[in-house]
Amino acid sequence: MLLVGLPSPVQSAPFQPKNVEEAFEVFDSGELTDSETIKVTLNYLKKNISVEDTENYLKLQTVICWNDFDLTDNKAIEAAIEFVNLKLASKQITKSTETATDLRLCRAYMHQIIGKVELALKEYNDVVHQAYLIESPRLIADSRSLRGAMYSFQGNFAGALEDFIAAQHLYESLNLKVWAQYNLTELATSYRRFGDPQTAIIYFRQLEIQFSKQGDNDTANLMKTEIAYALEELGENSAALEKYLQSYHYWKNKSDDIASAYQAINIAGILIKLDRVAEAEEYLAEATQIINASDGASYSFMRLFQAQAALHHHEMEKAHAYLKEAETAFTKIKNTRGLEQLYLVQSEAFISQQNWQQAVAALQDYIANHQALDATRQSNHTTEMRTRFNTEKVERENKQLLEIQKIKENELVILNQNKYLQLAVSILSGIIMVFLSVISYKQSKKSKLLSVLASTDHLTQLPNRRSTYFKGEAYFKSKESTDHPLSLILFDADHFKKVNDQLGHDIGDKALVALANISNTLMRKQDLVGRVGGEEFLIILPNTSAEQTLSIAQRLVTKIESSNFDGIAPNFKLTISAGIATQTDDDDGFNMLLKRADKALYNAKAAGRNCAILSDQNTL
Repeated sequence: MLLVGLPSPVQSAPFQPKNVEEAFEVFDSGELTDSETIKVTLNYLKKNISVEDTENYLKLQTVICWNDFDLTDNKAIEAAIEFVNLKLASKQITKSTETATDLRLCRAYMHQIIGKVELALKEYNDVVHQAYLIESPRLIADSRSLRGAMYSFQGNFAGALEDFIAAQHLYESLNLKVWAQYNLTELATSYRRFGDPQTAIIYFRQLEIQFSKQGDNDTANLMKTEIAYALEELGENSAALEKYLQSYHYWKNKSDDIASAYQAINIAGILIKLDRVAEAEEYLAEATQIINASDGASYSFMRLFQAQAALHHHEMEKAHAYLKEAETAFTKIKNTRGLEQLYLVQSEAFISQQNWQQAVAALQDYIANHQALDATRQSNHTTEMRTRFNTEKVERENKQLLEIQKIKENELVILNQNKYLQLAVSILSGIIMVFLSVISYKQSKKSKLLSVLASTDHLTQLPNRRSTYFKGEAYFKSKESTDHPLSLILFDADHFKKVNDQLGHDIGDKALVALANISNTLMRKQDLVGRVGGEEFLIILPNTSAEQTLSIAQRLVTKIESSNFDGIAPNFKLTISAGIATQTDDDDGFNMLLKRADKALYNAKAAGRNCAILSDQNTL
């Protein structure tokens, strides 16, 4: 794996590998990072590994993908993607699941760099899933660290923190100090983006010292930039400017035009905040010579700051042109935080033109974005707190992965030793024992997986019709008295056929998943929500009176009607109709209770939909 967005330390002396194994070890550790030395070492591996040397040849392909392409050149990145595509078409590569998975991870990262974030995220998710299936701790750590960095940039801090914490424990357990250090850097960045810049600054200052001691001045300088970001978020603009300038001059002295252009944009943003627009424009002019639309975040913020400068000079046509370009760039990379700033500047531009209608529209966009971010931050805060206190579970799961990894390594050692005939008997016994253990373990996992699949709806991950009815029958039979009744809520989406016909089945599927998630969130631990038809759901509520059930159902109806489904489709709305039935002595079976709930659902639809109706036999 390659470092994400971070330059690497310069080697004090050129590395000369003694053999192929040592070369691979240094690549894996992350210690070999000087570009020229990487090139020399990679050429050494290419010259000394043949296709017939299958094990080393497979390792070499992943090393090439991560290290042999210039990540500042889009053409080189496209070449890297084509390299992976070509290798994944090879039977020799696909026979090694671990090699194929690592190559797919490399391809996902390349997609991310060139701005294909949705494609990258989809492949990251697939790779994480596959890494767990093949029980590879290193691949799990690498894929979750990379996915966490993308989550963090997009504003999904809950997902980012969970990924980074899991990766951190694995890197530390595997004694991969360099990767653990870089992962910690990303974790600190997430705390800053999450809204905890004070904690982030503490981490970044520690990391700056560590990188400096290691001679990694490039990354130590990047820590200055991260500290500047955090200071800026704290409103300490003068202190932030000082850090940005230090970083800018560092890259200037190294003649790194791209890195200095990035810092020029950061400096311009701070200068505008300090009302030093003329100075800001000088830095923006410099950045414009280097930065283009393919540079994603840097380009979008550059255009935003240029719009602010134009607005300062009342050059309204130019300001709106810059804002339009910035909005397109922010939207493409899904940067909600950037869009929030943009809409506020856009409203200021329209206000200065006394275009009140457009100003209000821009403010409404700003408020909607701000509210969405607030909701995300609140949700993320809850998840982040849970994640902080869930480290014991993470450690336990990672420990199990590492133990499995050790078993695999021991198996490999045993297989190699099997070449020596004098140890054949003892080695054969060990192989048989390990083989039987692995088969038993895999069969157990497969049986559990098949059991879950047989009782789970593949789309919503809720219990399916068969499982839901089976549990409903069990609850019905276990009822002891009318003081502890069993109640049902049967509901479905109103006019759902129109959703599929007009918007497509993909939108329909997303709507069903949203209904499942909302229903599960509102229910208690003892309740069960199942999908029993196309758009039909059944909620089983043990020990719940008719009055309580009606209240729960009405709350569910109201919650779904008021929910924001813009993530599914713009201005998308959804309502449900619900029928309620509570067990009585006259019910001779679960089917009768279910039929009463179905009749009540029919009455709800007849009453105009978007409501909950109680069965006639349960009239309060």
